[in-house]
Amino acid sequence: MTTQPPQQPGYPQPPVPPKKRSKAKLGCLGVLAVIVIGGIASAVGSGSDDSSAGAASSAASTGSSKGTSSSKSRGSSKGTGSSKTAAPQQSTVDAFKAYVKKHESAKTRQAATHVTKVQGADKNNDILDTADIYTNYTGDLVSADAGNAKLLASAFADFQAGRGKASKNGLVTVYNADGGILSNGNY
Repeated sequence: MTTQPPQQPGYPQPPVPPKKRSKAKLGCLGVLAVIVIGGIASAVGSGSDDSSAGAASSAASTGSSKGTSSSKSRGSSKGTGSSKTAAPQQSTVDAFKAYVKKHESAKTRQAATHVTKVQGADKNNDILDTADIYTNYTGDLVSADAGNAKLLASAFADFQAGRGKASKNGLVTVYNADGGILSNGNY
């Protein structure tokens, strides 16, 4: 026979917590409710038969300028014809090259002649902004072209700041002709 040690006075046995099964049921019901509500919301939002009211409300909610600018441009083009004579907007690569030609050193201007494409320079959200500069250089990270690519990354930071589009968290990457990374920098 084994004897159990006597319980110590003043320290009662803690109660056993009850099993919690209600959370599992509530979780399943919550997920089901979200699915049903989401299905109803998507059906109501996309199944509207009144196209004029839906188009007007979607244009107003998204801030789309398509509905308002097309009606305004039709009226103004009949009277003056100024909308047809407006200059075409300059591409980002041309704007970047023009900025470098006007503001940067001779070595950076020479490096800018190798730029073939610039992407992502117009979209900033200050969370993680990325821009890409594509060149016709053939080197890699350890080649002589990497120094010129670093000049381009620095010039791009100046370019974005000059346009008022500098980012708190911007990263510009310079690529060679094969798509390999030459350099990167912050802007």
